Amino acid sequence: MATDESVVRRYYLFRATNAAGFYLPISVLYLLDQGFGLGFVALVQATFSLAMLAAEIPSGYLGDRIGRRASLAVGNLLRAAGMAGYAFVDTPAGFVAMQAVWATGWAFRSGTGDAWLYELLARTCDDDEFARIKGRGSTVLLLTSAVTAIAGGLLYGVAHELPFLLSATLAVSGVPVLYTFPSVRVADEDADAFTVREAVRMLRVQASRESVRWLVAYVALFYGLFGLARMVEQPALDALGVPAAGLGVVFAAFKLVSAGAASTAGWFEERLGARGVLGLLVPVFAVAFVLGALFPVFLVPTFFLYRSARSVVQPVQNQYLNDRLADVGRATVLSGVSMVLSLSSGLLKLALGGIAEQLGPLAFLPRAGAALVVVASLLWILTRPVRSGGGTTAVSGGGAAASD
Repeated sequence: MATDESVVRRYYLFRATNAAGFYLPISVLYLLDQGFGLGFVALVQATFSLAMLAAEIPSGYLGDRIGRRASLAVGNLLRAAGMAGYAFVDTPAGFVAMQAVWATGWAFRSGTGDAWLYELLARTCDDDEFARIKGRGSTVLLLTSAVTAIAGGLLYGVAHELPFLLSATLAVSGVPVLYTFPSVRVADEDADAFTVREAVRMLRVQASRESVRWLVAYVALFYGLFGLARMVEQPALDALGVPAAGLGVVFAAFKLVSAGAASTAGWFEERLGARGVLGLLVPVFAVAFVLGALFPVFLVPTFFLYRSARSVVQPVQNQYLNDRLADVGRATVLSGVSMVLSLSSGLLKLALGGIAEQLGPLAFLPRAGAALVVVASLLWILTRPVRSGGGTTAVSGGGAAASD
């Protein structure tokens, strides 16, 4: 099937409205400037992860029930509300509440967004193009975030609240773009009968499949690592002497490098496959954290590395999962995966936030990273998390079937 370039271009435009650049380089500094410590930063960021956890299944289920576009529109509006609210609260409870609203909005995008793109391509283009188009869409998102990150760092010096208000405005602008796309319905004629019981059954079936279960467990370790790095990178850069305005430039560079990496996702998936791409994570990060422990300045390229790795891994990981899922319940299952990843990130932040505050960001990250890489290497050897083959899984009134 020929690719509908108009649909692809509009998808890229929608991805641009999800850019996080305005607030990204100053979100942690904003809390520190309000008089909070790194321990509270860990609590706030853990709240984000755990609120996403609580919202993932309901948001994915709604994506399967009310339609992908409506679910994504709700997500954009909730994210806008959380970001705008962040600029006006000044109490610990207020910041925690805004993080919960913000996270709920992200949850509406996580599983539903990939299911929507996969099915949109199946209807208008070619679902085999998912990894390539998803990767290029991430490139657009990252480039937009790079430009807005520079602006956010500069605007923070004008008024601390401006980056959050502009982020909210950008999120709202994505809603009308969504409604330029054709409606996507699941192919199964019984999709309207997809019930909560069948959603739970689908999740149970997928969790029983080794080709899915161990992949999610393995990737969750690295998502936890990414979460810890995001928690400490702004204070780490501050400790290395980077000023607030300079953080915007640094984060723009993060996004540009990540954009280049995201554009290669399809290339890596075609040449190395999911097993080759995911298998490289252990040796690459092992070297990075050894160097970071010996020479703290090497944490700066490590920040570039983990962001780039995530940009490549996410579309490859989701292509692997999508190829093993049926249309009915796809968003619910992908939301279940995001739920596990959010849980991993949130629990690690809660468990290690106090230690990070005691050790300081430059000493904490190499130690935490090395420990997680060791666990990931053992999981890779013992469970073989990425497997070839594996058919789709369907849930019906008579039961569920899975193959590995």
